[in-house]
Amino acid sequence: MQLVQFWSLTLLLVSPASAAAAVQYCGAVGVSTKLPYFTSAFSTLRSSAACGKHRAADTKCQSYAIGTGLCLHYASPVASLFKASSISPWKLYDRICAPVVPSFPSNTGSASTPTAGTDGHTSIDVGGSVTSPVIATTDSPDLPSSSVVFPTDDKSFTVTYTYYEEPLPSIISMGSPPIDGLPAPTSGLPNLPCIVDPSSTNSQFNLLGSNFVPLVSTSGKLQPLPTPTSEAQAKAMGPPDSVALPYFFFQKPASGTGAYDIVLAGSTAQYIAKTSIGGMILTSASTGTTAKTVNGQSIITSIFNVDCKGRISVQQGTTLYTWDVNSDGTAATFVTGAPTNNRTMVTYSMQMKAKAARNRRRSIWTEGAAPRCPNSPANLHAAVFPGARGLAPNGCGAAKGFDFVPDFSFGKCCDGHDNCYDDCNRGTWEGCNNQFHDCMRGSGCDYLNNWYSYIPYLACLKAADFYYWSVTGSIGRGAFYSANTERCKCYCPDSQALCGTQPNGPYTCTNLFSTDVNNCGACGRTCSAKSTCTKGSCTCPIDQCGDRCVNLKDNPNHCGSCSTKCPSGQDCYQGQCYLPPPNKCASVDGFSISPPVEQWSTCPQGCSADGFTQPLSPYYTGSPTLGWKIAKNGYATIGTTVKMCPGTDYLLSFNTNHCDGIGIHCNVKWKFGQRDWSALQGFPTPDDCHDHASPQYEVPGFNVGDAGTTGDGLALDVPFAVYLSCDGETFSVKISGFELVAQGSG
Repeated sequence: MQLVQFWSLTLLLVSPASAAAAVQYCGAVGVSTKLPYFTSAFSTLRSSAACGKHRAADTKCQSYAIGTGLCLHYASPVASLFKASSISPWKLYDRICAPVVPSFPSNTGSASTPTAGTDGHTSIDVGGSVTSPVIATTDSPDLPSSSVVFPTDDKSFTVTYTYYEEPLPSIISMGSPPIDGLPAPTSGLPNLPCIVDPSSTNSQFNLLGSNFVPLVSTSGKLQPLPTPTSEAQAKAMGPPDSVALPYFFFQKPASGTGAYDIVLAGSTAQYIAKTSIGGMILTSASTGTTAKTVNGQSIITSIFNVDCKGRISVQQGTTLYTWDVNSDGTAATFVTGAPTNNRTMVTYSMQMKAKAARNRRRSIWTEGAAPRCPNSPANLHAAVFPGARGLAPNGCGAAKGFDFVPDFSFGKCCDGHDNCYDDCNRGTWEGCNNQFHDCMRGSGCDYLNNWYSYIPYLACLKAADFYYWSVTGSIGRGAFYSANTERCKCYCPDSQALCGTQPNGPYTCTNLFSTDVNNCGACGRTCSAKSTCTKGSCTCPIDQCGDRCVNLKDNPNHCGSCSTKCPSGQDCYQGQCYLPPPNKCASVDGFSISPPVEQWSTCPQGCSADGFTQPLSPYYTGSPTLGWKIAKNGYATIGTTVKMCPGTDYLLSFNTNHCDGIGIHCNVKWKFGQRDWSALQGFPTPDDCHDHASPQYEVPGFNVGDAGTTGDGLALDVPFAVYLSCDGETFSVKISGFELVAQGSG
């Protein structure tokens, strides 16, 4: 019953008009009332993510379910086929719950599908599974009992007092599941330099045959470096890496278009020329693109070009030539026809060799010339995505920059290079290439480090450098990104979810089960205003009582605990009911808060010498009755202080009574503060010892600061005096029932 009520509440909150059509279920526990049209027991489809991804290619599928090792597809949404059951092994998901696989432009280079390896990384936390929204229906616990010190600035508290109460939060947008990883960036990558720039005479190089044996200049003639015939001769030549080799550069001929000369650097420029019979000589001037006869030979110089990987091509007119060291290794010749397997002379760049090592990077995934991950959102990391192929080393080949298999032991280095490209967690493009370089120059060449294999060892070192430069170019970057596409995706750190809607972002990493009200339990799931997100659900920001969000510390209807209501007129302070004084002057009877009878003063405005005598007997005493004996033809005054509200007009009234005198006439007058006396008012003539009510006399209000008044909190203390005079014999007089009532208060 509780589960049924939960789903009913969810439907009401999401869309009161058409709840069944609007709500999306993600992981609802229950059973289906309809049959699936697709059932699979494949182990690869048993997870909610895998079953959901399979759904992505099936437009008929509106919902799916997993349980008991099966993946099921349904043609209807969950709302139309779901029946809750807490003991069911099935979890049902609407189509929207499946992980999103965004469509992106293809990466540089073409991806192959090599045989799977066995590195076995198959599980990625993409930020948690999206669940159906839950609106809490449980009251908040009572506040713990504590001692409270109530405010001392009563007026300030009353003026500023408010309390919090709002409706329960609702869900403005249901949102979508997190994206299951981003691919590597495809734009904004830096341009990569070629091994040699033929347009710059400063781009100098050594010339190597396809066997990587360098050419040297001996007696005005170029030839492959000779092999030493003894250990002593090898030692005399010095370390292979230190052998002095001639430098060359490309130069554009004055009349040439599309072809270059190769010039031997030195004090006197010398140009490499092809003879009509395929030989190679040095000459002192460029012939341009037209053959010339020099010293009885037909020669031509402007026939060379070079590709980005440093391989030299030769073309005279429409005829292609292969320029390479001959089979016996004694000379370099030109043979008609295009090179076989790109075996031709190559350039060994001095600038590439002199390049400084890169600084250590702050992130191995987002920096460098071939980052695996975009730099936004921050702190993405690469990992093997579920279902990716395994490690697939395939040795040395053209796809990795090798146009022909070298005659050296680079196979293990190439395999390691492949595996490094496949290593999403640690392998960077630059790092993999550097390791590859170290491997080739180390274990790949060390077996040749003997005097009798001096030339092969030197050639191996040159080949290692050349192939390293090859993989640091565009072909190598393309191979790196091909491996990355087949193996890696980029994920948020710390199990955060990757949220976003556009192929080019913006994306954000967020914890769906934390406090993000715009991604609460799902990407883009938005809570209503004045609510918070708690563990993936929209909740009240402070406390909850029934269907209201409250603060138990200040709400007078739920003070300290739900349904604890403060008495009328009381506020809630720190979870306890509190009766503060009013925040404005209370218009009560000014005499009701005056001093008792004995605190009235006598003669504040004077008395006649024979007039005022003493208080009467107890018959006349007691608050608020005042009585005196008045001597013949005398007068007397009495006074006290009354409370009046600033700016308020009052009505004054009292009772009069006299005894013991026949035919006696008395008068009374009064004054407030420093104002003038009122007009005389006569006592009633009856000598009957009964009270007679006076009329109500208007008393204009006082303001703060008026003369004779004193502030007393929100009220004013105002002096009040009464003047009484009589003619005739001595008699007794009584005044009682003083009332000072604010006008309009009755």
